[in-house]
Amino acid sequence: MKINPLMKQFITEAVLKTSFKMPSRLNLPPTALRFALEQLTRVFPQPKGVEFRALRIAGIHAEEIKPQKKSTQMILHIHGGAFFVGSLKTHRAFLAEIAVRTQMQVLHIDYPLAPEHPYPEASDAIYDIYQMLMDQGVQPKDIIISGDSCGANLALALVLKLKKEDPEHVPSGLILLSPFLDLTLTSESLRFNQKHDALLSVEALEAGINYYVPKDVDASIPEISPIFGDFAGLPPTLVQVGSKEILMDDAIRFEKKAKKAHVDVTYKLYTGMWHNFQMFSPWFDEAKKAIADIAEFAHKLDQT
Repeated sequence: MKINPLMKQFITEAVLKTSFKMPSRLNLPPTALRFALEQLTRVFPQPKGVEFRALRIAGIHAEEIKPQKKSTQMILHIHGGAFFVGSLKTHRAFLAEIAVRTQMQVLHIDYPLAPEHPYPEASDAIYDIYQMLMDQGVQPKDIIISGDSCGANLALALVLKLKKEDPEHVPSGLILLSPFLDLTLTSESLRFNQKHDALLSVEALEAGINYYVPKDVDASIPEISPIFGDFAGLPPTLVQVGSKEILMDDAIRFEKKAKKAHVDVTYKLYTGMWHNFQMFSPWFDEAKKAIADIAEFAHKLDQT
């Protein structure tokens, strides 16, 4: 039986608010929320025709997802989770879908989470992984750096660091999905979309900030809040966000600042969608469109 799209969305949002958003507002231990998210993401169907291989790079666990034996491009993805949840398991089905749609290799890294590993441990680990890829002979032109939510924060922070310290190693492109870029929490959408976002709560963001940012460190520095960084010289960038997201204005602010810095930025807003809606592509047309837009962006980079 085919379910009315509006009813399907209503039911999905109700389930998300009950199963994850509400618990995330209760100051539960990170281990409990990590378990809850892994259980929630088990409902995502895993596409066929991909190979998974466990790796360890620069001491960090990672997973290689390949849709074919040879690929001309690698998508290096950094998962979200407010710096304290998320894993290889939570994003496996979503990234397998990205691999299938792009026909590119996806490298998913399991960076160290807060509060056990506060700033700068995650960003340092990701930088070390990228440098090891360079040492292994991977060319920057063959890498697209991608991230969702706080993973987009870490992705942008990595590229800003590369642009400053290793400009010859700047990747061919950058993908920011539902990005969490301002840890000072000054975006207006945190207020006006607070009731509309089915997945993410302000309380979860505040908990993540408290876990991730040491007390003696200013959360506004670009290494932590990359929205305040220098965008000049960034590679072509795709930004996606849903109209119901509490982080919508982080994406809007990024686009405006990137355009002023003459960055080739593609900004996409998806009507009626909540935080990290791209992971729900098996069931929602807007999420399917977002995956198609990611593939189009990646293929365009591959042809340049």
